[in-house]
This record gives sequence, structure tokens and C-alpha cells, in this order.
Amino acid sequence: MATVRESARDIPIVREVDVVVAGGGPAGFAAATAAARLGARVVLVERYGCLGGLATGGMVLYMDGLFNKAGERVMGDIPWEAMERLRAMNGLGLDAPTRIHVDSELLKVVADALCTEAGAELRLHSWVANTWVEDDTVQGVIVETKAGRQAIRAKVCIDATGDGDVAALAGATFETGRQRIGLNLKMGGIDRDRFLAFERDHPEQARALRARVREMGGFPLRPNTTPDSDAGVYWINILGLADRAGGGKDEGSVHDIFDGALDALSVEDLTFAEVTLRKGLVATIDLYRQSVPGFENAHLLAFASQLGVRDSRRITGLHKLSREDMLSQRRFDDAIGTSGLSFSNVGQYWIPYGSLVPERLDGLLLAGRCICADGWAQQAIRLIPPAMVTGQAAGTAAAMAARLGIAPRNLEPAALRRQLADDGVML
Repeated sequence: MATVRESARDIPIVREVDVVVAGGGPAGFAAATAAARLGARVVLVERYGCLGGLATGGMVLYMDGLFNKAGERVMGDIPWEAMERLRAMNGLGLDAPTRIHVDSELLKVVADALCTEAGAELRLHSWVANTWVEDDTVQGVIVETKAGRQAIRAKVCIDATGDGDVAALAGATFETGRQRIGLNLKMGGIDRDRFLAFERDHPEQARALRARVREMGGFPLRPNTTPDSDAGVYWINILGLADRAGGGKDEGSVHDIFDGALDALSVEDLTFAEVTLRKGLVATIDLYRQSVPGFENAHLLAFASQLGVRDSRRITGLHKLSREDMLSQRRFDDAIGTSGLSFSNVGQYWIPYGSLVPERLDGLLLAGRCICADGWAQQAIRLIPPAMVTGQAAGTAAAMAARLGIAPRNLEPAALRRQLADDGVML
């Protein structure tokens, strides 16, 4: 491959803080809020123009993990506070008392408020392009902006990018996973009751419809509740593409169904997914409008502005959260939170601090779907509420480590757990 040499340049350090959070998704805004509430000087950098990540720009609106199989709430503080703030704004759609769907646009506002009220500084439209490392310690991040490259120095960095970009740029080891890539959407004009009656009363026709949609390169549509469902507005979760031929299984375990081959770190694969999904979804909407009860007056309101990427880098940490950990409901001495587990009968699992700490690098913590986990466990920790749990823990640990002047790996787990419990985290 031919190359071009980029000239060396001096990059201005625009901020020097206690904690810099890279990525403003559910893990990132929770991390920034938690760290700032403990008095840390915090900067949150985000490549898009809003916070919330896949829960806002990606329109992944089901808050899976807030409750266990017994219907008991298992998350407190920031994840639950976000839900309560949304409830007060009429920003929740309920399929059931424990099946909560958020309003993507109002969650952007709530995430902004959580961070700014705590005192965190937001720097949107800033894409992490590099890091700098001295003696195996991450010193900060370099971001690409409309004003050119800028550097932010921090005592502790939190990688909440989803793809583990900061850790990878800093030289951390990782493994990669691949799952189907989707593109969610919102639609209006749907009569959901008529559609559900069609599925219930004519299962063979509904099955044949789904097969026909897949054969034409489309994607089956199933409307999910929003706060505006009484006006016919629904969000639709698109399982998406397994590979360039469409591919993928429709039956089997959740891991079988979500399995894919597209690379979320490849510009070519991401571009292919964007174009192919939009084209296929428009054709699908036309078909449903013509032939599916309840969709006669349906119309597209918006595609998600972010692809539904489910898996990519998983950074090597001090502990790899595993299938066995979850199925045995292992109670870790350094547990930083818990989550419901909807696709297993055990119904609940705990997350260790060791999964947030890179194996080798200091000055860095992980949050969200890039934490250290095997492929089975990652299917659970990648969801929105668990990402907020790991984000809050990372932000709390970063603030404590910065105040003490120690590496995050040297933070006493018992002290971290006491702080999290004091803040209302369910351990």
C-alpha cells in the first residue's frame, strides 16, 4: 500500500483536568456525571453533536437490564435517575412495568443536564484521533476538531468509545468480536393493535411475510412503544446484516441470532451497512404499506443517525467477565454493580472492577461494551443500562484515583464499593 508522510506538528493542550472521558454514550455520560459529582475536573469528548450514543443517535430505546427476572429493580443512582427524569418529562414508553422504552430526543436533554449540572465540561464534535503514553501510563487524548487537532491532558482517562479506540491507540491488547449490524428507525401512522392481531391470528401469513421480506433484501418490521404511541409513533429495532449477503439466523440462541461477519472497525463494511440497510428498509416499508394490516398509513419519520454496532474490540483487562461468571451468579469481592440478564434463566449478574481495568496500561479505565468480557458475556454488558453501570463505576474510580494520586488499578476495591453504595448504586 502506498503511503504519505504527515509532517510533525505541535498540538495545543486545550485542557488539563483530573478526568477525561472519551465517548458520550450511556457509559460516557454516566462516567462524566459520576466523576464530576465527586468534585473532579472532568471533560467529556464526543464525536457527534449529542450525548447518549446508541440510546439516542442509535435509537436503541429498550432499557434492558434495569430489572431481574423476578421484576425487581437492580440498578440505582445514575441509570435510574435518568429514567426518573425522563418520566417527569413524559419521556418513557412502557410495554410493561419492567419493559421501559425511552424517548431518544429527551434522553439527549437528560444526558446533557446530568453532566452539566454535575460540573462536567462537554466538548462535542471532537473525535479521538490519538493518545500519548509515557512509561505505560496514558497521559491524555488527542482529538480532531473543526479547529484542528487539540490535546487534553488528564490524570485518568476513561475509554467509553464503545470500540475501545483510546485503549487500542494507547497500545492495549484486545480481542475482537463481530455481530450483526442494524439501523433502527422511527415510523408514524402505524396501527399496532391491528398489526399484532394479524401476527396472532395469521401466524403462517406472518411467517411467510418475514420470509418474503428477507428474500427481497429487506428487514422485518415490528413496532415498539414510544411515549407517542397514541399518535401512531413507534420505534423499530432492526436486527440487520450478518454479512454482505444479508445472512444470519432467525432461530436459535440469542448469540446464534446476533452472530455476524461484518467488521465494525472497517470503513468499507460500515459504509456498506449504512447504504444497504437504508435501501432495504425503504423497500420494506413500501411492502408493508401495501400488504400488512396496521401499516396502510405508515410512513418513515427518521433513520437512526448511528449504526447499531453491537460488538468490536474487547480490551484485555485484569478479569475477563465470562459466561461462567454470569450463569453461576458469581459475587465478586470487587463488584461495582449488577444488571438483569434477560436471555438467561439466572436473570441477574454482577460486574467486577477488574473488567474495567486494562491489563497493562495505567491512567486508563474502560466503560461500556469494550470492557474485558468473553463473547457470551459481552452480549449482556453491551446493553444500555449495564453500560451506564460500568460508566458510573469508572467515573467514580477515576475521580477517587485522581484525588489520591494513584493508578486506578491500585484503588482499593472496598473503598470504591463504599463510595458507590453511598451514591445509591445497587451492589
